[in-house]
Amino acid sequence: MNPSIRQTFLFPVCIIISGFLFSCQKESFKEKSAFDVAEPESRGISADSLMRVRQFLQNAVDDQWISGAVAMLSIDGDIVFEEAFGFNNIAQKDSMETPDIFRIASMTKPITTLAVLQLYEAGKLDFDDPVSKFIPEFADPRILDSFNPEDSTYTTKPAAKEITLHHLLTHTSGIAYSFSDTVLNILYGKAGIIELTTLEPVSLEENIAKLAQIPLVHEPGERWTYGLSIDVLGRVIEVASGMPFDRYLKENIFDPLEMDDTGFYFDSTNADRLTTMYSNHPEENLVPFQVDPTLGITADYPVQGAKTYFSGGGGLNSTARDYLKFSQMLLNGGEFNGTRLVKEETLSHIRENRIGELRLGSDYFSYGFAVTAPDGDLKRRKKPGRLSWGGAFQTTFWIDQERNAIVILLTQTFPSHHQEQLYEGFEQGINNSYKED
Repeated sequence: MNPSIRQTFLFPVCIIISGFLFSCQKESFKEKSAFDVAEPESRGISADSLMRVRQFLQNAVDDQWISGAVAMLSIDGDIVFEEAFGFNNIAQKDSMETPDIFRIASMTKPITTLAVLQLYEAGKLDFDDPVSKFIPEFADPRILDSFNPEDSTYTTKPAAKEITLHHLLTHTSGIAYSFSDTVLNILYGKAGIIELTTLEPVSLEENIAKLAQIPLVHEPGERWTYGLSIDVLGRVIEVASGMPFDRYLKENIFDPLEMDDTGFYFDSTNADRLTTMYSNHPEENLVPFQVDPTLGITADYPVQGAKTYFSGGGGLNSTARDYLKFSQMLLNGGEFNGTRLVKEETLSHIRENRIGELRLGSDYFSYGFAVTAPDGDLKRRKKPGRLSWGGAFQTTFWIDQERNAIVILLTQTFPSHHQEQLYEGFEQGINNSYKED
């Protein structure tokens, strides 16, 4: 595999796929709602300000920053803004619709994190457990000491401590992504390590076992390093629960929340609900996304391939409504529509800083989320305690604990030259809509 292709593709917020099949075709889809719809003004939102958000997103479509988008704002459990913009497929003039399915990439990570919290409550694991308790290959970890670029040989030194589940949950394990490290790009490529998906019949068990043989980039707990830690947790979940990872998520999260359109892979008959992915670059307008199929990714992903690899760090596909159900459950303290998935006290691990004095930029980090710090980046009228994450294919969401609000923006663009402008303009517009501040 060409290392430069790997590095270009594996972008800072990870990626997508796997398991059971979606059941509804787009033309016959009837969207079920567990939410009431409220007038914006009744929830302290300026309707005029929301019009400016609409115009901003429509301009993003017209200027070819994006092909289309689904945007959503929920306050106090009621939807006050839910709209689709632009096109699912430009060439076919297929308009975007709110039930359309998006590759949510690293927005998979909070869902995997919740599964770990459930198993913690069930007594199946503890956050201080060494990873080697579940995956023996991670015993006696070693740290990369030197690397010879001429022949790809390297030396290592023993780590002073074992990697724990806490280290995985907080991205302080020393396990990185290859996009951020040229040496790992080479080592992962030579070992055939999968960072997102594959067309081949590879299992999570065999891929994570290979990853365990790659040296760490630093001592566990030493610093925050974005990487495959949450993919490792997917395998931990399999061992601790005795279930395949995709089935655990379906039975313990998706089914209870009626997230019927969330999963790793689906059948080609439902491909018309899958949002077409595009790319934009400084020198050209939107073009259909194309990647070397040796990466396991094609324009039709995640419809094709063996569909056996389940990435806990980036493999899921979902809709705005489904992800709203998951987010609302968290905001409700672990319960949704009369079904409790996790105890409220356990969610302190998601809501609060778990990395001490370490920082992710200006943010704290909890289990699964960036947490806006009181002394952090409060531009765009952010509130302290805001929980957020996003995905490489330009999907993002946040849970505003202070305003009791959830915001979701789903697009499908990779790479995206305009991502920072899109996110900043959208969040500024949403936050400017709150009348009380």
